[in-house]
Amino acid sequence: MFVFVSEITTLNMPERLDVYIGRRRYFIEAALEKCLPLSSQPHARRLNEALRYAVFPGGKRWRPLLTLLGAELVGASTRNAMLAACAMEFLHTSSIIFDDLPAMDDAEMRRGVPALHRVFGEGVALLAALALLNESYGLLARAAHKNGRCDLSAQLIIEAAKCVGGNGMIGGQAVDLSLRGEGQGTEALYSRNLKTMALMRLTMRAGAISCGAGEDDAKALGEFGDSLGMAYQICDDVLDDLGADTELGKPAKQDARHRRLTCVTELGVDGARRLASGLIVDGTMSLRERFGARPEVELLSEAAMMILQGALNLSLAPA
Repeated sequence: MFVFVSEITTLNMPERLDVYIGRRRYFIEAALEKCLPLSSQPHARRLNEALRYAVFPGGKRWRPLLTLLGAELVGASTRNAMLAACAMEFLHTSSIIFDDLPAMDDAEMRRGVPALHRVFGEGVALLAALALLNESYGLLARAAHKNGRCDLSAQLIIEAAKCVGGNGMIGGQAVDLSLRGEGQGTEALYSRNLKTMALMRLTMRAGAISCGAGEDDAKALGEFGDSLGMAYQICDDVLDDLGADTELGKPAKQDARHRRLTCVTELGVDGARRLASGLIVDGTMSLRERFGARPEVELLSEAAMMILQGALNLSLAPA
């Protein structure tokens, strides 16, 4: 449920966004390798193999890239925000491991390969997800410490715990499990989407906060993250409804199989697409009001439009 459209759909990426990704991709991959929470225990080989399988390769690395862009937008350097960026990728990866488990979405594929639990078993998959989640908290604390802002460690960990917790990803997943089938309403749909919105909000804020961003700047980034997270989930619903397994890199029609309420079932494909487009436009306008026409704002806008374009292409494709 947490794969970005640009990881699964071939689109014409804007040149400056492509250049930005190209310049930072090597450093992100190197940092993820260095931060990977491998065990030194002699009989933990399968766990270490599972961690590498889950994290590498990882598509376009949108979440760490968005974290870096958020930090750069408030004047921080890529280097100072990198630990927070790695934390977001580990948190995201842990979420999709949990999401794919038989007790959750029961998905067999992820990113075009068998889901982690299908290769390593449910026990090792759970341990790998917990290791990545646990490491994400540590990396956020280290990020603040590295930047000479130890006073921000508590804030970052508290925000991450809220993102994962009962009113974030875990709460959204609980709603997803309990309200499948008939009798759902739009309130349940919003609660379910908390999973995606909470992570995107933290993704946009974490790097900036770890580098000492002011409250108003962090708030603006968080609001953009909310808009982007909701728009992403809507587009993911469209892709799930219209796409094929080979296009998505994961099983299609999962929402229908679980009789899950989505924006598509409530608004139709065209209505869902219009809502996503409006969210992205409003989110970008809010960023421009706060930060002006800075290059990072335009890059964030282009990244968001890549999400919408993937769902748009499928929704307009001939039957």
